Amino acid sequence: MIVTVKIKTTISKVVFVCLLFLTFSPFLPVSQILAKQDIKSTLNTYVEAFLEEHRIPGASIAIVHEGDLYYSHAWGVTGESEEKVTTETPFTIGSISKSLTGLAIMKLIEDGTVGLDDPVQKYLSWFTLHDKQAASQITIEHLLTQTSGLSTYSGLSISDKESKDLDAIKKNVERLSNDKLTAEPGEKHQYSNANFAILAALIEEVTNQTYSEYMDRQIFSPLGMNHAAADTKMAYEKGYLTGYQSWFGIPRKSAVTYDNGGAPYGYITASATDMVQYLTLLSQHGTNFLSENTMNLYLTPYVQTGENRFYGLGVRISHPNSNKKMIWHSGSTPDSRSEVFYLPESDWGGVILTNKSHILEEEALHYLKQGIIDILHGNEPIDVPTNTPTTQLILLGIVFLLFILLIWLLVKVKSANIRKRNTWRITGIVLLIVSIAIIPTLIYSVGTPWHTISVFAADIALLTKILVVLLALTGLLSIYLSLTNKKGNSFS
Repeated sequence: MIVTVKIKTTISKVVFVCLLFLTFSPFLPVSQILAKQDIKSTLNTYVEAFLEEHRIPGASIAIVHEGDLYYSHAWGVTGESEEKVTTETPFTIGSISKSLTGLAIMKLIEDGTVGLDDPVQKYLSWFTLHDKQAASQITIEHLLTQTSGLSTYSGLSISDKESKDLDAIKKNVERLSNDKLTAEPGEKHQYSNANFAILAALIEEVTNQTYSEYMDRQIFSPLGMNHAAADTKMAYEKGYLTGYQSWFGIPRKSAVTYDNGGAPYGYITASATDMVQYLTLLSQHGTNFLSENTMNLYLTPYVQTGENRFYGLGVRISHPNSNKKMIWHSGSTPDSRSEVFYLPESDWGGVILTNKSHILEEEALHYLKQGIIDILHGNEPIDVPTNTPTTQLILLGIVFLLFILLIWLLVKVKSANIRKRNTWRITGIVLLIVSIAIIPTLIYSVGTPWHTISVFAADIALLTKILVVLLALTGLLSIYLSLTNKKGNSFS
């Protein structure tokens, strides 16, 4: 009797659980859908607030989860003809290009064409630097990990030349022949475009193809990156259109065009849809493009570049030994800014492409990336940073004050018997010296060639040139007034 009661009780519990499941099961997928919709709605609101605050004309974002496309959206217009941006619109992806060049080298390593520890001169016999011995010691690994000894300045000196020549990459590498290393090969991480220009020249040498051809045949096509390109002609054929340079935070159609010589380190063009394929590769979901061993090598953190930050073979890795691990890279050209990231722990990945750039606005996209990651993890997103061109406004204020001083001095020219002639003479000499020194000092202090400043911060470059002219004129006028001696008229 007791057994019968227990059996009946057990059956009743099973029936109750089944009825409960049947009652609420129709709502389970609905709740999951609603949760997804809520995340996507939050993403839309957050991204749109960022784009509005930073006056970005066009953007395209895609997010993947567990190997599948989770979210994709595009906003705004392109710069050249103001066509509507879609998730298939190609953008220049900046230094994310380095990750794809690194991937191309990994392909050659897996095929046995080159070795990671091989000296560059094994394949590029003509490659040399000011120090011939040091040049012979640079390996492929040194280039990929940015430890060749070539400086950031050396890389920028050959960058953004707007070349349309198909041999522009080789010419850029040849221009390095007189460059001096600032560290011994393997000694120090120095982020330099020159490293990836050399790698691209090596790819051309060992494959007997242009860099663009190799990337299209061996990287873009196999991965399904159908809108990606690595030269001017192919980029425009696949839908690329220029973006915007930022002037005082306001977008202005770019005056800088595509640079064939810059493709391996910054001018590859790709759409958000293309970059989803790259993210799928990083997550290693259902792709056999490279073997597991080669992929692990590609994603190994080789060189520490900061607290919890490392550089691999063309990729960045943060927090490599924790559940916060992130594989990522960012990129900028004079008229675009981009981010790509993959989080192994949660299996989220994303790409952000925008078509407006300024050297002082680069950090803002890091905040957007972090805000998106916060939303994906169910957390409150980081606040959208404001877009205030503080540096430009300060420079503009100095320019205005100098202009007022110049006008005042001009008014005084006709009545310039002054009592403090020596003071004005010294002031004039100082202003002249400052006018001569200001641009070289700026170049030295930021470690960046003037050409790079002029294309990545066009407004600051223009204000600096105006400042130089005003300082020189004010200085000359001050000296002139100090030499004037009209009796009966004075000012102090």
